[in-house]
Amino acid sequence: KVNPYYRECANIDEVLMFIEEIKHKRDTLPYEIDGIVIKVNDITKHELLGFTAKSPKWAIAYKFPAEEVITYIRSISFQVGRTGQVTPVANLDPVIVQGSTISRATLHNEDFVKDKDIRVNDAVVIRKAGDIIPEVVRVVFERRNGSEKPFEMIKYCPVCNAPLERKEGEAGVYCLNATCDAKKVETIIHFTSRKAMNIDGLGERIIEQLYQDKIIQSIPDLYRLSKHRMELKMREGFGEKSVQNLLDSIEASKKQPLEKLLFGLGIRHVGEKVSKVLAAIYHDIDSLIAATEEELVKIDEIGPIIARSIIRYFNDEKHRQMITELKNLGLNMT
Repeated sequence: KVNPYYRECANIDEVLMFIEEIKHKRDTLPYEIDGIVIKVNDITKHELLGFTAKSPKWAIAYKFPAEEVITYIRSISFQVGRTGQVTPVANLDPVIVQGSTISRATLHNEDFVKDKDIRVNDAVVIRKAGDIIPEVVRVVFERRNGSEKPFEMIKYCPVCNAPLERKEGEAGVYCLNATCDAKKVETIIHFTSRKAMNIDGLGERIIEQLYQDKIIQSIPDLYRLSKHRMELKMREGFGEKSVQNLLDSIEASKKQPLEKLLFGLGIRHVGEKVSKVLAAIYHDIDSLIAATEEELVKIDEIGPIIARSIIRYFNDEKHRQMITELKNLGLNMT
């Protein structure tokens, strides 16, 4: 089916007029929209115009300004990511933004909070960044009444209590404890994500529960879950079929190509694109492990910071043991 709200435009002025028209109709539509897709209306020109790594050059998404709403910050908590970065999070009076209820928003890092002078009990303007991730835009200073409490960055990890460290030249504060439970859980969550190994049926909450119950303590443990079939079936939300679907998805993930595995490992500074570049050049994980920093920096897309991060990751004996374990469990390494 073709959406009825489309128009063929002869020039850019007509496109801009159409954007304004849809902006005014936006709130009357029976569904949420965040913008308009503008396309070249000639399929023969699509191949000529080509693609970037992620998107076509013959189409572009025009995004409407994000809806902004005022609410109050009631507390600031801290969460630990897979790299160990500790991020402050605003806990908000729940408010509806673009059709969904928002009660938490990232505050990014200590500098972000201090630059905007964000305090507990402040009235703040929030929006969904890219219409997805809730973020605090600014403080409504005229609503301050004296009950606001200035922000203080914590000095110890909220999960393992290890001292936090701020690296020179970086805004982030990190927990450096390699055995921090929060880091281990986030690493497993990232590995199973859609853009990595794409394991269906393992949401964040389930992974957290399985970690707490000592069923999954590491990435290789995912591939031993079949030994815990009975325990899984006894959990809320799991029946025979959903357990089987999960185990099938885990088994299927073993066939994912090397680029997905590299991205899933969560090597610092190695995103989707760099993972593809490395897989295309080295073809198998053993060749990549054997690569030197001098070789890596000669590759387009890879500078000295990424190269050092890759070398550091594979020089860690625990990481090498894990990769050997994953090989023995039958994961594709090419």
